[in-house]
Amino acid sequence: MEAKDLYQINIAESQNDHFRRSTLAENFQRGKILAIVMIIFDIVLAGVDISAAILKLDGRFHFSYYLIMYVLMILINGIYLLYIKRVGNIENKSIAQLRNLEIGLLVYITLIISWGSIVSLMDQKLYGQLMVFMVNMIICSVIYYLDHKKIMIPYVCSVLILLIGLPFFQDSNDILIGHYVNLSVFIIISWLASRIIFLSYYRDYKSNKMLQETNLILERKILENTVINSKLAALNLQLNELALIDELTGIPNRRSFRNHIDLGFERYVKDNSTLSIIMLDIDYFKQFNDIYGHNAGDKILRAVANQVNSVVRHDMDFVARWGGEEFIYGAFNSSAEEIERIAEAILSKVYDLKVPHRSSKKWGYITVSIGICTLKVNGKVDVSKCIEGADKALYLAKSQGRNCVRLTMPS
Repeated sequence: MEAKDLYQINIAESQNDHFRRSTLAENFQRGKILAIVMIIFDIVLAGVDISAAILKLDGRFHFSYYLIMYVLMILINGIYLLYIKRVGNIENKSIAQLRNLEIGLLVYITLIISWGSIVSLMDQKLYGQLMVFMVNMIICSVIYYLDHKKIMIPYVCSVLILLIGLPFFQDSNDILIGHYVNLSVFIIISWLASRIIFLSYYRDYKSNKMLQETNLILERKILENTVINSKLAALNLQLNELALIDELTGIPNRRSFRNHIDLGFERYVKDNSTLSIIMLDIDYFKQFNDIYGHNAGDKILRAVANQVNSVVRHDMDFVARWGGEEFIYGAFNSSAEEIERIAEAILSKVYDLKVPHRSSKKWGYITVSIGICTLKVNGKVDVSKCIEGADKALYLAKSQGRNCVRLTMPS
């Protein structure tokens, strides 16, 4: 801690208003407790004073003067408590109102310490001590957080009362000189104590403020990261979906089909479970592209995909584009008769599109050839056998005139 820190703090202009409000609120809260304690203490002293006056314990003791001072202190603290209660929320106060509240607090502190000065002057005839002044000054120096400018107001007022009044109340020059020396030392110590306490409060405030700002920044960063992560998760989900969807036809692709097979083994495959595969290929598709163009060919692929997808019955059925003009239909635990009916339905639906195809000499329209294979599956190796069987059946349908369904069993 440097010497200049005792009378100067470095606080940003943007934080000064908040620091003033925070300090004033803290001073009011601490001062409220002090005022209550002082009221109780002065009530007790007033009671003792009245009792001593009734009993006439000491003729030198001017009980009425002290009683007036005790009552005055009770009134000062009572008014201060009402003042605090009336203030309300400091955060809502304007700068002008804030300044008035600070002035009110300084007036109260000045009255408290000055009261101690007056009582100490009264004590000179009886005790010759400055204890009341010292106690009030050290209490106010420790209890209240005041900067170096504000603290000087109650200090100067109360000390001037003592310096000017002591020669009139203290007859002994030796005691008077001792008072002045002791006062000088005590005032310096009190001032240093007030500066150290205020600086400690300021540093705590600054640390808390920095911590709050850091927490706000972290909260914003966490919120930003949460939003970014949500967007990334959505994008990843979208990318995963795109990676599993055939871009042209809009139905699942080969990778998606394999994922469905894996999922099917987890959900549906038990003892004596079956897998049926329907492989279909658009007849004379290359010639169709050569005659009508690739745009027309793409439309046919989408139309056939829609027709195949329309016969899906439930979650255990799955359709995908296998590649080129080939499509695949998979189904778990369906009978051979059911699969054959599905294949015949696909055959009819495609033919019912009535898309002209000059290269299809026999039929004159777009048609498909279909191969079917159904077998029991015990492991994923059986899936490949089933697909190979359906592929062979498809080749058989191609070789036997096309636009037909053929069934085969894997060897």
